[in-house]
Amino acid sequence: MPALLASLALAAAPCIGALCQPDGLARLPLTRAELPAGRPFHILQIGDSHTAGDAITGALREQLQARLGNGGRGLMPAGRPHAGVRTRGVVTTMSGHWRATGLFGRGASETFPPRGIAGYSVVASTPGAALSLTADEGQAFTAFGLCVQAQPDGPKIALTLGGERQELDFTAESEAADCRRFALASPASTARLDLLSGRAIVTGWWLERAEGVIVSSLGVPGSQLQFLGRADDGVVKAQLAALPPDLVILAFGTNEGFAPNVDAAALERAIREQVARLRGLLGAVPILMIGPPDAASRNTALMANAPLPATDCNPAIRFSPRRAPVEGFDIPLWNDAQGQLAPDPVTVTGDAPRAVRRGQPLFVPPGLALASQVQRRVAADLGIGFWDWRARQGGPCSAIRWMQDGLMGPDFIHYSPAGGAEVASRLLADIELARQVANAAAPAPAADAAAISTAPSAAVRP
Repeated sequence: MPALLASLALAAAPCIGALCQPDGLARLPLTRAELPAGRPFHILQIGDSHTAGDAITGALREQLQARLGNGGRGLMPAGRPHAGVRTRGVVTTMSGHWRATGLFGRGASETFPPRGIAGYSVVASTPGAALSLTADEGQAFTAFGLCVQAQPDGPKIALTLGGERQELDFTAESEAADCRRFALASPASTARLDLLSGRAIVTGWWLERAEGVIVSSLGVPGSQLQFLGRADDGVVKAQLAALPPDLVILAFGTNEGFAPNVDAAALERAIREQVARLRGLLGAVPILMIGPPDAASRNTALMANAPLPATDCNPAIRFSPRRAPVEGFDIPLWNDAQGQLAPDPVTVTGDAPRAVRRGQPLFVPPGLALASQVQRRVAADLGIGFWDWRARQGGPCSAIRWMQDGLMGPDFIHYSPAGGAEVASRLLADIELARQVANAAAPAPAADAAAISTAPSAAVRP
């Protein structure tokens, strides 16, 4: 009954703040007592460069692990397949014998090599080609996972975990995804793969610990949700079975919104196809779709065939000193209204906003609003969660303030570590609010028991 009341309360309020359809997310554990027994709780985020850069997912990982325990770094592409893929928490190396291919970019539309949910595969045929990782201090792992394509001619790989070396044979009658998990007798901080023979196609690896939270961040810079359809079904199925997620986050929309011609129908089709695919593989695992954040551009080509009007962000630019401020010194301040230096020096202390050129095109790409609208509508229709990142950030042109405060980069798109931490905090705050609504609707067990014990009885049976 309490669970039913909670679900009804959430259904009555489909959006709580910026979070819509939050009933599945209300079950996200936020105390250690709520964690599953004997295994970590796994959050899997799939997205574009915001996910690949790991500023936001890395902060989410650190905040949740500080509260609930470190369950491990989670699933990652093997090696360092792309400069935009950041492996926060581990340092990876890859010898020059490997070739990397992702779901977006050069060679992405080709079927070889097969790629999975990690977004990239790395391929080598030269004996001695090596991949390695070293976990940061305090990030030692107790289980290591590896996904390789088994083939008739191997490959054979030497795997060294800590100081323990073993040889693995991935020979099979036909090519198929093969994901293996290796439990360790004692924690290790290093892992290394050395190709012994054959052609190795490594589709991902992961790190686990006994309990706590895992946040796997699987992003491909420049990607859109539709390109997730290029992932090989067999590899995706094997990876999800090897490290099953308890929550899937789909974080796309920025690249869709920056396209010169936003195709709303194609975006809706991609959402429906990929959600159906994940549900077919995972069953009732909650899915959260994150809409695109606010962003700004000076590329006027994005307004040529825009479905919606562009928002001019020049009025959102705050005054900034002509020179860098020095604590306690008088410095001239630019007066935008008069287009000249203010006649009297102004004392500025502390950090000042970053300077931004005014008067030139600086606007929110209209496609971002359209992408967000499509995501919100389709998420409601499919019954999955939707978080309006753009609204939570502050709405149109809030990227200007975030950039001037050092929370976003000068491209008005990507986030600094401080900005990533702020986004993660706001997402968690909205999830906690949804939980509060659910808990407020559910009567406390103690209160129910007291009511039963004091209720008058018409008859007493022996």
